[in-house]
Amino acid sequence: MMLTHFPVSFFMISAGFMVLHLFTDSACFERTAYICLTAGAAVILPTTTTGLLTWKRRYRGTRTMIFLRKLRISWFLLILSFLLVMWRSLFPTTMHTLWHYLYSGGIFLLVIGVLLEGLYGGRLNHR
Repeated sequence: MMLTHFPVSFFMISAGFMVLHLFTDSACFERTAYICLTAGAAVILPTTTTGLLTWKRRYRGTRTMIFLRKLRISWFLLILSFLLVMWRSLFPTTMHTLWHYLYSGGIFLLVIGVLLEGLYGGRLNHR
């Protein structure tokens, strides 16, 4: 259960440092955002796996709308985070170009995704 909070915190911290980078143009803030993004991407695979196992064991794989949404969001977060890490690893520029803003937008999409995951998870555990 505690494993679910690591991607949430890493992706939110990454977005915070990306905002600082966009306003200050400091490469240190961008590098920190990338490191937090990488940590979140590394942890999201075991998090998704344990979520699937919990869904199958505790809820017997019930296919209700809340579980289907959580599954879709989890896969979206998993794929997007790995794509963003790959993109930043292949193109390590911090110049404010269109591609850098798209990369930043992807990080903010991760935040929206983890907030939705938390909302639906909260509904499951705190009816």
